[in-house]
Amino acid sequence: MHRVRRDFRFAGLVLAAIYSVLPSPSSAQRQLRPNPAVLANVSPRLLAMLRADPFTYFRFINRAWTERVCDAFAGVTSPTIVHLHGDAHVEQFALTKDAWGLDDFDDSTRGPAFIDVVRFLGSLDLAARQRGWTRHRDALWDRFFEGYRLALTNPDYQPRAPDIVGELQRQAPVTRAAYLSWGGRQMYPMDDARSQAVVAGMEALDRLVRAERPDLAPGYLAVRRAGWLRMGVGSATIRKVLIRVQGTTTDPDDDELLEAKEVVNLEGVSCLESPTDPLAVRVIDGARQLGRLRHDIFAVGPTLLIPGAPDRAEHWLDWWVSSWEPSYREVRISDLRTARDLGDIAFDSGVQLGAGKLVSARRPAPTTVMTLETRLRKETSTIIEELLAGWRELAGR
Repeated sequence: MHRVRRDFRFAGLVLAAIYSVLPSPSSAQRQLRPNPAVLANVSPRLLAMLRADPFTYFRFINRAWTERVCDAFAGVTSPTIVHLHGDAHVEQFALTKDAWGLDDFDDSTRGPAFIDVVRFLGSLDLAARQRGWTRHRDALWDRFFEGYRLALTNPDYQPRAPDIVGELQRQAPVTRAAYLSWGGRQMYPMDDARSQAVVAGMEALDRLVRAERPDLAPGYLAVRRAGWLRMGVGSATIRKVLIRVQGTTTDPDDDELLEAKEVVNLEGVSCLESPTDPLAVRVIDGARQLGRLRHDIFAVGPTLLIPGAPDRAEHWLDWWVSSWEPSYREVRISDLRTARDLGDIAFDSGVQLGAGKLVSARRPAPTTVMTLETRLRKETSTIIEELLAGWRELAGR
């Protein structure tokens, strides 16, 4: 989401040393690679990040990863179907001044529960490697399954905040002026036609939101400024717009920042359910079903928020809009002080994902995640090695 920070130059040298001690893949080993057409369009900066850091590479190739997981579990009959986070990993764990948990539901959809489980286990493996905690890998996986199992039997269970959450919440909060100034620096210029479309789109959104929020202050969504947003890793190739709006009063000091984002295209991923609702609705549904962090504004995007190319008719339900919270922060692997911090996040995320409700009752005897635990561990280990082989190829190692 927002506030991505990463100094990858020094980290790349360290990670190269760590991963160079691993066996080199044989020419016959399967390699997990990104879509070449997508990779060709990334910025030079992001390409350098992908080559420097296997965890960044892992974040970037979520679609290829999900397709590989679908393939690995193709023989599972009647899998448990749930609301998926869709891209559950360690660095999706976020916090605000009063909440914490997995966030960023760009890839949320409906599908077999093993998609989220394998994704999160894979992230624990890579995070442990990055921090030199590889001997704790299996214990970290145990912690995840402990939380997942607990939530299956008691979905209302509320875990205490991980210690790292309290530590990061205590760090000096950003002032609102600094936050708004930082937001302004993330806005890249738009042409006049698109700027005008944003204004018209936010006026349409205002009418939609007021149907449910009649108490919203007049002019709350009036646009002060807008620009293209170019941050993220997995969402780097998705069009995004950052919009500064009036907020509660006309005082610029209480302006708000909203992000409008094009929905991720998940068509063609074999084991995911084809949505019957408009595309962006799956993001809203997933966040409301699984999410803990709340957004003051969280809605399907308005008509013609961003006009498409002349040969493309763009539908308003292909976009969604969410407000940003000044105290929002994603937990980075570099924030973790010990393997215990990582274990706490594993447990908490397991609870959050395990508490997800079933959304399909058409299968009479679903195969649960817990009956697949041994296989989930084995397949994750295999897919991680394939991912590292693909990363080494891209990085030239």
